Amino acid sequence: MPTIYRADQVGSLIRPASLLAARDQSRNGRLSPEGLRAEEDRAILDALALQQSAGIGLFSDGEMRRDAYSTVFSAAVDGFAPEYRTAERKRDDGSVVRVQVHSKAVSGKLAARGRLAGAEAAFMKKHAPGPFKITLPSPCYVTHKSFEKGITDAVYPTPEALRRDVAAIIADEIDALADDGAAYIQLDEGFIDYVRPEYLDALRAAGRDPDEVIAEDITVDNSCYERARTRGLTTSMHLCQGSRTAAGRPTQSFEWLAERLLDQLNVDCFLLEYDAQRVRGFEPLRHLPRNKVAVLGLISSKVPALESEDDMLRRIDEAAKFCSLDQLAISTQCGFQGSGTADGAHMTIDDEARKLALVVRIAERVWGTAGAVELQADAQAA
Repeated sequence: MPTIYRADQVGSLIRPASLLAARDQSRNGRLSPEGLRAEEDRAILDALALQQSAGIGLFSDGEMRRDAYSTVFSAAVDGFAPEYRTAERKRDDGSVVRVQVHSKAVSGKLAARGRLAGAEAAFMKKHAPGPFKITLPSPCYVTHKSFEKGITDAVYPTPEALRRDVAAIIADEIDALADDGAAYIQLDEGFIDYVRPEYLDALRAAGRDPDEVIAEDITVDNSCYERARTRGLTTSMHLCQGSRTAAGRPTQSFEWLAERLLDQLNVDCFLLEYDAQRVRGFEPLRHLPRNKVAVLGLISSKVPALESEDDMLRRIDEAAKFCSLDQLAISTQCGFQGSGTADGAHMTIDDEARKLALVVRIAERVWGTAGAVELQADAQAA
């Protein structure tokens, strides 16, 4: 039976000012790689202590060694164009902000130079006070963000061809992470485009059937999850609505996606963002099979104010109308630091610690534990 954690977390934590400064110095050639690594080590040890103090039982290194969660792939794989992309996104108030989306176009045949997260896992194996998770970008996310007509199709004629190579690299990394002692593998953000009606309309306009396209995406991601499941690892997918800004992300229900994804994607847990009513309702959880868990991202990583415990308990009760309470857990809504820059965080590290402690308190009130549990036998019958 799979192990799940009633108090979960998305993975990224706020980088301290000293680490941000060290990263800038490294980019400018004023700090050696060894000096940057030492600063990252200090930041990770502090992050582990913070999580342990908050009562979190599943540990992350905070993604302190990454510019952004997805750069763990492009930084270790040859075949990407050197430039990062930027994009304009519209905020809820109508203003426009230009953001770096931390993706690069693929311009050559992909080839891993070495491990994606080997250094992260090795350090966590030595220092984490308990089981640890490693996050990786979904093959679908990498493909959607990195396939660019006129550039990528000179090497990979179709997104499907690119996706297969991306998935093979990620699957091999998952195998290695199991050897490194990781307990939990999370793939991020691969299916969020399907929440946008305009994306589905664009597929249809291009003569493609959205049901066929998402089935292809699910099959490829499942090939990675299968590696993890055969090694006894907990598996999850985070459906990201964005933590750096509220701009440019879907606000409607994910009914169409849930009907297809929750049943067909072979993961133990879905980390779903529910930090605001603007995101969506809980009704799509009725599609959740009995052998899977929805981790409700009720605690905001964008707003420093602490949520009301009673309000969160009421929202969990609302969610439990559509699936069993045993099929639920709680987490923060997204990562606390959405980028490698100072403006990626929306609160202080002390605020972050209070948020994580709140996740733990709520889990203990609802399920009697914030830690690891095995799904009950009656939840294993899909």
